[in-house]
Amino acid sequence: MRITVVGSHAWSIAPERGTVHLLVDLEGDDRAATSRSAAEVVDALGRDLHRLRQGSDAPLTWYSVGPLVTRSWRPWGPDGQPMAPRFGASANLKAKFRDFTAMAEATTRWAELDGVQVTHVEWALTDATRTATEAAALTRAVEEARGRALAIAQAAGWRDIEIQEVADPGLLAAELPGGGGPVPVASGAMRMSFKEDAGGGGGLAPEDVRGEAVVHARFEAHR
Repeated sequence: MRITVVGSHAWSIAPERGTVHLLVDLEGDDRAATSRSAAEVVDALGRDLHRLRQGSDAPLTWYSVGPLVTRSWRPWGPDGQPMAPRFGASANLKAKFRDFTAMAEATTRWAELDGVQVTHVEWALTDATRTATEAAALTRAVEEARGRALAIAQAAGWRDIEIQEVADPGLLAAELPGGGGPVPVASGAMRMSFKEDAGGGGGLAPEDVRGEAVVHARFEAHR
């Protein structure tokens, strides 16, 4: 008797990194003055980011400063007449922190600058932690699949099981009618979903990083 089952394991871990996404966005009625003001804010943020990156135990592990982008438009008055042109200048910045206390202090400081918005924070794990966690989750998922298959086999009067297949997504084989060989099918299979939470910039309360391992496995039952 062949038994095909699903095994899964969900996990949730406190984040180890937080990436702050910043937007500098200023508007005005003078192109040069607006661009100059925005550039000064970006330069001030860049200097602060550089300072936070210094030292082997720096609270900041990485940052980026995007280019200054300018725009212009002409608003229309309530009577349908064109008004004086308006000008805008904006830039995006990112800063990845390992020290969440320093991150909270920095975002509070930056939010007080004219034209600066803390758009959101992206919570994440280090590569080493994520790799180890995913491997452990897959192990647990396979163990669950085996436990389910064994329970089914024993309930049907069989004594033991032997694993036949565990597949990556879309590769679990199905038997052809009439005794033909196995063919790949696109359903189920081994899957690792991983979610790095992105919270709003207001709270800065770390949110757990969550994921789930799912496997589809086929077993052969034995008397």
